[in-house]
Amino acid sequence: MFTPFTPMSRKNPLDQLLNMAMAMSTHHYEYYSETAEQIETPQVKALLLVLAETESELIAHIRHMMATGILDEIESMERVEVGDDPPDDSPIAPERIDTDPRIFVCNKALEQEVKGYTFYLSIAARAKTELASRLFEYLAFIKSQQIEQIRNVCITF
Repeated sequence: MFTPFTPMSRKNPLDQLLNMAMAMSTHHYEYYSETAEQIETPQVKALLLVLAETESELIAHIRHMMATGILDEIESMERVEVGDDPPDDSPIAPERIDTDPRIFVCNKALEQEVKGYTFYLSIAARAKTELASRLFEYLAFIKSQQIEQIRNVCITF
């Protein structure tokens, strides 16, 4: 009896991790976009829109990795050094959090990105392969850049 050939599908072991990264970035994008719609302060709105755009780029990047693999990212990671020093996660002007909505939004964004950074590094540390570890070091690096961007904008308020 003839049985039709059905190729075995090869499931990428990084798919589940990339799906988690996609969910986190999508959540961050939605937060920044929705909050920007409600904010009237131009500087805070601009910061939130820049962060939403950065998350949108990260989402597109993750989609690309899901479709084509992660070799491009691993190669670019060779040119990027993840610092030994974690980004500064201390709140910005904590004495003004309750009185200045700009500082509140800045600290909320900072907290969100620090959680993403920590999450990616924890996965990188527990990864079963060097490839997965390097991928999540790369994503942590992107988060560290966002944290720096938030700090640079928010310290001017």
